[in-house]
Amino acid sequence: MSQEFEIQVTEGPLKGRSFVVPAEGLRLGRLSACEISIPDPALSRTHCLFEARDGALWVTDLASANGTVVNDEQLGADSHRLKSGDKVFVGDSVLQVVAKGDSGPVPEPVPVGEAAMPTIDLGLSGGEKLQEEAAETRPQSGRRFFLWGVALAFAGAAAALFLIPVGTEPETAATAPLPVEADDLVSFSFEKVKADTRSAYRYALAYDGKSMRVEVDDVPDAKRHVREMVELSDDARKRLANIFSSPELHLLAPEHVGNPTEPGSLQSFSLHAISTKRVLDISVENKVEPEAFQDMRLKLEAFADSELGLHAIHMPVAKLKELSAEARRVADAKWAERESGFGNIAEAMRKYDEAIHYLKTVDPKPADYEETCSLRKMVKEELDRVYMLHRGNADQAIGTQNWEQAKYELHVLLELVNDPNDERNKEASRKLLEVEARMKAKR
Repeated sequence: MSQEFEIQVTEGPLKGRSFVVPAEGLRLGRLSACEISIPDPALSRTHCLFEARDGALWVTDLASANGTVVNDEQLGADSHRLKSGDKVFVGDSVLQVVAKGDSGPVPEPVPVGEAAMPTIDLGLSGGEKLQEEAAETRPQSGRRFFLWGVALAFAGAAAALFLIPVGTEPETAATAPLPVEADDLVSFSFEKVKADTRSAYRYALAYDGKSMRVEVDDVPDAKRHVREMVELSDDARKRLANIFSSPELHLLAPEHVGNPTEPGSLQSFSLHAISTKRVLDISVENKVEPEAFQDMRLKLEAFADSELGLHAIHMPVAKLKELSAEARRVADAKWAERESGFGNIAEAMRKYDEAIHYLKTVDPKPADYEETCSLRKMVKEELDRVYMLHRGNADQAIGTQNWEQAKYELHVLLELVNDPNDERNKEASRKLLEVEARMKAKR
């Protein structure tokens, strides 16, 4: 007969309650849909999962913002096996594991599914950071991981989630607030989660007024974990602010909740944006997105992918490997033809970079990945060598006023470095304009 376990709450809002762990497990979080629902702003909506497996009790952190700690150990990539007497720290609560038959005080049981009264966030708080500290009464949060129903690994700190009103609300607010002006955006965080008992995908963005950060986790099959950050230009910041300026977006109710398409599944979107005029909190869970929210989300994801150069993160692993192999094939061909044109060296370099980029989020890497990296390094060294040779030739020709030779050498440099955003390309283009002006004046 399998061992039965109870979770006893010894500290926190539900102190004195006890929950028997059923075969399907217990979810803990501040959502009313969780079997252990705790009205604690330090908790994520779905914070952790308790499961009885193979005669033992396991706990899994569900990409919580403040993490889950067992005794003195911060949970990481794997589920943690619990034993009777272990203490689990979540938010302001402490829970103790009790195996049925053990001695010790057993509080009055609470039927599974009985929810604590939710709290309502009026949107007056300033929001959380992408990486938060845990409460002072418990160990500090380290790396957090998203696992849903099975031991799924999510690396890195989760993007912040904020308290969202729980309960039924109308689809639109009673009064229409003023839209956010383009230069009013102070910060925002956005998270998209799609998960079931077999896999989980998480896409999170955060902006601090200067830089944008993206976190992507796709497990277990893809085993992809992406962490990237970029500082936005003034123009990019204005374009980003415009994404949140739709009046229809600000008319939406703060929460839109439906039923999962299948047991154990989750599809959720969460947005928290702060402007100099107001705070915008919207969450959509297991429900079709409102049109204004979907329009904002698609624009936001396209913006982030463009700024961070991460278009490939939305592709399946098989497709990424296929694209990488094709880029490697073209790179090898261009490198073999390098003697027939300087542009072939540059194209080989670009394609090797592309082949490596496609595999950035793929783990494990294909067998030829290291070879591709070695070839890329060799091509880079050759490109730099040839560039410096012809740059020297160009400078010498300009110094001796041999304008025809200078023009030829500068065209070679532009073939070797054909990215107009590259400073070397800009320098060669500027010198070429000067040389052509000299040649025109000489005629």
